[in-house]
Amino acid sequence: MITVGPYLKENIDDDITIIPWLKKSDIPVFLRENYNFYDMTILDVQCILIENISEMPNIYQLKKHIKRINNITDRQIVLLYKNITRYRRKSLIENKIAFVIEDGQMYLPFLGIDLKKIQEYIEKEVKFFTTPTQIAFLHFLYHKEDVLNTTEFAKKMGFNKMTASRALNNLYRANLITYEMGGKTGRSKEYKRNPDPNYFLRGQEYLKTPVKKIIYVKEKPLEALIAGLDALAALSMINPPGYPVIAIDKNQLKDEQIEIVKNKDIINDKKLVEVQLWNYDPKLFSDKSCVDLLSLYVSLKEETDERVKQALEEILRGEEWYMD
Repeated sequence: MITVGPYLKENIDDDITIIPWLKKSDIPVFLRENYNFYDMTILDVQCILIENISEMPNIYQLKKHIKRINNITDRQIVLLYKNITRYRRKSLIENKIAFVIEDGQMYLPFLGIDLKKIQEYIEKEVKFFTTPTQIAFLHFLYHKEDVLNTTEFAKKMGFNKMTASRALNNLYRANLITYEMGGKTGRSKEYKRNPDPNYFLRGQEYLKTPVKKIIYVKEKPLEALIAGLDALAALSMINPPGYPVIAIDKNQLKDEQIEIVKNKDIINDKKLVEVQLWNYDPKLFSDKSCVDLLSLYVSLKEETDERVKQALEEILRGEEWYMD
């Protein structure tokens, strides 16, 4: 699916056409295994749009591949990318290799077109989801049939549109969700997640604990959910910790008159309530007395006690999205 088509149609040529290239059988097998090929006509210029589908080649390999394709067809060759680094974009331009990126950047020298976004994508190692991205991941995990555009997702999560867009783009770049163009105008990206269990298996490495801070209080805040080892004990055969553990949105602390106990001796002697302050509202993903299973799992996955690890695995095995 060429999702960049509507963008080019809106900004460059109303009459642009992009269809599968019927002569790709003339292309060597090793190139067909590395690229998808499309027949594109833009501003009356016929091109071959090629989409990399395997490990990205270096610039020298890329030039050899383009030369092989040029030996078969005399059309302009245009590369299609989901995203590229600043370095790769610069090297493509230096070598006068035409390209289009799904986020709107493009370099089409044979048409005299060089459009760049001010805010550039810079390749960096992403270790953890941002909080909005993790919320997006959890939403799609628990609502696997949902198909949402950015506006609909923002409304559901209480985000502004920019935050929603960034969260969805992060999941898309991590290859966790896909989209098709739809809506009344045919220009709206409608997102859906990848199937089980790959969605969880691929996304789990980016998940971070929702716990921002832990405090201790004498009385439970209103409508708090059971969390931590207390929740794990309620859901499994493991023994409870001997004191209540609950979770609330960190912003809820501002709205309630909560007396925080800081004296460690009092905390130990009185077995006070442990309150986990979360980066997001625990009630977003749970309508029960305990926090949702995956957030619970992530909050406890650093525990070294083998009994805790086994209990976590036991409660997750019943979920269709989970796999050891």
